[in-house]
Order: sequence, then C-alpha cells, then structure tokens
Amino acid sequence: MQSSWAHNWSEFSLELIIGGKTSDNIPFLKLFLQDYKKEFHVEVVNAGCQKCIYQYHKDLINKNRKMENVSKYRLHKKREGIQLEFGGAFLLNNENITDDYAKKLIARFKEIDPNFKLEDLFEVYPKATPEPTEEPIIGQPTYQAKKKHRK
Repeated sequence: MQSSWAHNWSEFSLELIIGGKTSDNIPFLKLFLQDYKKEFHVEVVNAGCQKCIYQYHKDLINKNRKMENVSKYRLHKKREGIQLEFGGAFLLNNENITDDYAKKLIARFKEIDPNFKLEDLFEVYPKATPEPTEEPIIGQPTYQAKKKHRK
C-alpha cells in the first residue's frame, strides 16, 4: 500500500476502524477518513454512516492494490471472507491471500480434521509433484520412429 497512509487499512476490520484508537488515543476513524479524502480528493465524507464507511474502505482497498496477487492459492468463492485464525478479525479473500496465509489456514483445518483436503477450501492450489519411481537413465540415446510415407 502507499506510504502516505497512516495505516495499512486492508488489515483493519470495520469495527476496529470505527471504534478503535491508536496508542496516542487518536481514533482510527479520523485517520482512515483523512487517508480516504486525500486519496480520492474528496472534501466531505459521511463519518456517521456505517454503510458509507464500509464503501470507503472497499474503495480505498480496491484502488490501492499494488499488483495482482501472485499467490499459488485461490479460495473458492464461498470461502472468501474466512477468518485466518479462529475468532480473529483478519479475513482472507483472494485479493489478500498469500502462500503463508494459505499454509496457516491449511494447518488450522488439518488440526481440526486430519482428513482435510485442499480442494475443500481452494479452487487453485499447488499440486504435489509425484516422485519418480526409478532413476532416469543418463547418456542413453533417444530414437524417433521414422515417418511412413503413403504412396
């Protein structure tokens, strides 16, 4: 995200933005709205409307994605918004998932269910490459079959 932001707002829940404060006792909402106004060149925002704040948050996050996510994992649509940790405020989706987050999520689900399968959570994930059963023979010539010509 941009360095001009007071905080990385993609990591904040709406509840924390609306009701939380910094260690200096400054409301996160004030800082969030300042960053929003600066980013979108807006003079007036509706700080009392929770739906508006939700939309501001969504707009700010969508506008400032650095690049397309390069994670090897993609959640099923129905799994987007899943909590990274039980009871945690951080919600995973296909925009913010990383390989590390995916591995944490996998570990959490394997702890709950030893029969957990990756396809239960992910529509895209790295496939395990099967180990070769025998050593490849090195130095042996390879032959190609000759093409037969029809007359």
